[in-house]
Amino acid sequence: MEDNEVSYTSYSQKHCEIVESGPEAIKKYLSESEYGEKRSLLFSLDRYLDPYFGYNLPFFDEIILLLQEQLFKEQDKDIKDDIFQLLTDYSKGQLDYLAEHIDKVDTHYLADALYAIGLTYNKKYVPLLINYEHHENQIVQRVAQDALKELSKI
Repeated sequence: MEDNEVSYTSYSQKHCEIVESGPEAIKKYLSESEYGEKRSLLFSLDRYLDPYFGYNLPFFDEIILLLQEQLFKEQDKDIKDDIFQLLTDYSKGQLDYLAEHIDKVDTHYLADALYAIGLTYNKKYVPLLINYEHHENQIVQRVAQDALKELSKI
């Protein structure tokens, strides 16, 4: 997309029904759909995961796990960015799958992954963050250091 182009994402009742159907329906849709439909579904997930709207999905944790897994399957930058946004906003203190597979995260997304893990405010991730405290990439290094600093306050 050129710099002067504007894009927007919206979702419909169809996307809401997919989310309400559960993690398997979401997973199937994300694996079979094209770019715009994936983004629409992820946008609708924002509504369902946000506590403000009060949905309290019984399969909330399964969706968070599914999103973590999807990061490693997805190739599109925008969709990965959308997933990272959902994980940083709603992970509720646990991103074990992402943490366990951090060595497989593309360098371009490593800072985003560490940022999301840091925002869990879960001290069990301290050893992982320490591993990146002196990373060759200064952004990765800074994110790890900032997360460790915040965790030390807990």
